Amino acid sequence: MSYQRILVPYDDSKFSKRALNEAIKLAQGGGTIYLCMVVTVGSVVPPGTLMGLARSSAKGQLRQRMINAGKAESERILSSQLEYCRKNGVKAYYKVIVNGSIAEEILKVAKKNSADLIVIGGQGLHGVGKIKSLGSVSRKVSEMADCPVLIVR
Repeated sequence: MSYQRILVPYDDSKFSKRALNEAIKLAQGGGTIYLCMVVTVGSVVPPGTLMGLARSSAKGQLRQRMINAGKAESERILSSQLEYCRKNGVKAYYKVIVNGSIAEEILKVAKKNSADLIVIGGQGLHGVGKIKSLGSVSRKVSEMADCPVLIVR
């Protein structure tokens, strides 16, 4: 079976790097890779917030700076991976999504790009590295995707 539109959720973990390498092998027959990264800052607590020291406007400004920094870093990472795909003879595109549920955003990108395969790492930066179980994001994506999902360890 030949896959033409392969989505690779990428977070720069060793598992997502392995997933990208597997996707490149599958796409070398003329397929296209769509890389995506979801930037979330909801779980980050700005300094002074817990003790009530930060003003509301300062919290908002800090949150926006964190979002901008996260998005810029994600763009840098994905841009280098895009070049890596192209050096391996595979056409690739990327998208950075800010906030939202990681698994749900991945599924939206898959649907929007009519992906016929999702190649995802078994664990990512959000997983607990020492536990050898399927990561929560990859598990949710595999359960809810409309297309086949290849989970790479």
